[in-house]
Amino acid sequence: MKFLFSLLFLALSATSCFLQAPANDNCLNATELCANQTVNSTNLQATSSACHGCQDGSSLSGNFCYEINNTVWFTFTTNSVGGQIIASINLLSCTSDTSLTANNELQGIIIDATIPCDESTYIAVSNCVSGASNNFTLLANNLAPNSTYYIQIDGAEASGLSAAECGFEITVSGDGIDPIVNAGEDLSVLPGESVQLNGSGDGIISWLPIETLSNPSITNPLANPISTTTYFISSTINSCTYTDDVLVVVLNPLTVMTAFTPNDDGYNDYWEIANISNYPGSKITVFDRWGQIVFNTSGYSSEKRWNGTNKGLRLPSGTYFYIIEITASGSSKIYNGPVTIIR
Repeated sequence: MKFLFSLLFLALSATSCFLQAPANDNCLNATELCANQTVNSTNLQATSSACHGCQDGSSLSGNFCYEINNTVWFTFTTNSVGGQIIASINLLSCTSDTSLTANNELQGIIIDATIPCDESTYIAVSNCVSGASNNFTLLANNLAPNSTYYIQIDGAEASGLSAAECGFEITVSGDGIDPIVNAGEDLSVLPGESVQLNGSGDGIISWLPIETLSNPSITNPLANPISTTTYFISSTINSCTYTDDVLVVVLNPLTVMTAFTPNDDGYNDYWEIANISNYPGSKITVFDRWGQIVFNTSGYSSEKRWNGTNKGLRLPSGTYFYIIEITASGSSKIYNGPVTIIR
């Protein structure tokens, strides 16, 4: 007997949970929609009182093309540009009734509210879809930037049938809500130097990792990475967070050969500078001991390597002096020192 009572209690509890109204059945609890992110929802068991001054059967001061029934609410915030919003509603399933007392159609609209969740201030800003038995789209143009709007989805009540209760997916997109967040172009930096990140974004800005940044809460902090690092910028608007990333490459330092033997024997015939290929705009000048330029080039590819000559003539053995200037992301570094020709 106790076992049967327990089963009955569990069954009643499960039924109560199943019939629980959705959390967003009231405008004050509207579900936040983020750009291009699909949300699963339902208007099953939505309550009759949906907002201040409106309930099932009301037409919201004549601003709507239908009477609301079993309503669920969504909200979104436009980006700093504003513009067009597309709300796509994909019908998944509706409760069926073999006695044909239930309708299987949804309806929806995008609204603006001077006072949030106050029915007397609602204004329709999109097309009005009523009696949709398949997927449908709501379109709103020229929405204001940085503004909050609402989407109302509810069950159609037609031909004496009860209001539809359906599961559906909803997605918002368009240039009025597309994320405005950009970490900027990939950068390179000299070892031990800093480089400014060129991010941009709406809302609250944050960067990761923070350890090598001057300020992780602004769009353009200085980065001083010890090694090559990917930085992530996040833009948060209400409960929506959008991200982008940028790679900052820490270039390897130069290793300059201090002597070479240009004897055309195939060994050490050229003055080698390790990692110089990382700096295609490098400027290299070599002087003799009297200060005369004996070698000068911009960039140091394999075709431009110094072979110990000046204007085609072989230079004598001895010590020469070089200045190498390298540049990366606006920062420059000078290398200088002696190099010896041994013949």
